[in-house]
Amino acid sequence: MQAQDQTARIQELEEAFTLFNQTSEQLTQSYNALQQRTENLQEQLAQSDKEKRRMADRLGRLLDLLPAAVIVLDESNQITEMNPSAEQILGADAINRSWSVVQKNVFLKKNKAHQLITHSGQVYQLSNTALDQEVGRILLLQDVTASHQLQEHKSRHQRLASMGEMAASLAHQIRTPLSSAMLYVSQLNEQDLPSEQRERFTGKVQGSLHHLESLVQDMLQYAKGGTVPKNQIYLQTVVEHAVNQCQPRVESLHAELHYDGSADQIELVGDMDSLSTALQNLINNALDVIGADAVIQVTVVAGNGVVDITVTDNGPGIEEENLEKIFEPFYTSRAKGTGLGLSVVRAIAEAHQGEAWVKSIVGYGSKFGIRLPVKARGD
Repeated sequence: MQAQDQTARIQELEEAFTLFNQTSEQLTQSYNALQQRTENLQEQLAQSDKEKRRMADRLGRLLDLLPAAVIVLDESNQITEMNPSAEQILGADAINRSWSVVQKNVFLKKNKAHQLITHSGQVYQLSNTALDQEVGRILLLQDVTASHQLQEHKSRHQRLASMGEMAASLAHQIRTPLSSAMLYVSQLNEQDLPSEQRERFTGKVQGSLHHLESLVQDMLQYAKGGTVPKNQIYLQTVVEHAVNQCQPRVESLHAELHYDGSADQIELVGDMDSLSTALQNLINNALDVIGADAVIQVTVVAGNGVVDITVTDNGPGIEEENLEKIFEPFYTSRAKGTGLGLSVVRAIAEAHQGEAWVKSIVGYGSKFGIRLPVKARGD
């Protein structure tokens, strides 16, 4: 019995040893496979790390050579990184400083196109984007001074070209009222001219001279281009002055001109005379088109940092294809028109960082507007 128990125990030990050998062999194979996998992963990681370092080096060199300024801001709007181009613009001490503070120190102002202008006149285009994985932003400053100057030269050239056209046009248009004035003045020299006829001739002379004056005034205002004084003005004063200047003509035509006083307390930066001229041009344009049946409403609406000065009339309206043409120089549908009145309006509006616009439906009148930025409190 004891011998049988010993034989069974030996058999169990042999089976256990066999199982242990099999398990050890499996573990050895698994270890070898794991080691091989680890080596492969380490090789891949090393390759990836090498590629990342190579890419980082390329990006670093690219940022160093990039002519545009690259600025990295953190979540508190502080500058954390800059490339050499940014250092040249902002200074090396800009690191770890607030972007808003640096911006105020380096740049003089921001124009309507969101371009930053330095004290020396350099113009930079600012754009920004949010960081993907981190809280913060990347700013890009591009020097657009050359293109900005080129655009100014182009605008100046266009004005000079328009001036040439205008001179030729005015030479032809001035001849007619000047000839009429000279003719009526020569008639006034007659001693036996009846008083009624003399009065009529005098009126004709005054009308011709007024036409000449308007031609010269439009020419001078258009020639001024985009330069206007930057004075603090009240829009109420501008509108009232323009309405008062147009009132005698309105009364002589037995037309109607209404203003509701809606410009009260609105402040602008610009030139009162130029803005008054622009508004008078809009009113006179409506009177020229409609005449005695004109009913004109001047209204001012402010909101969202801008103000619209509108002139609404009860005229025949404007064809849709002509809505853009009417602001072009020398475009006119009237025999005595200079074609500069509405061009002057647009030039004055743009000189004040604004725009001129029109809405019209044939048979339902027209609404002309001048949209201008409002002077903010504390500016």
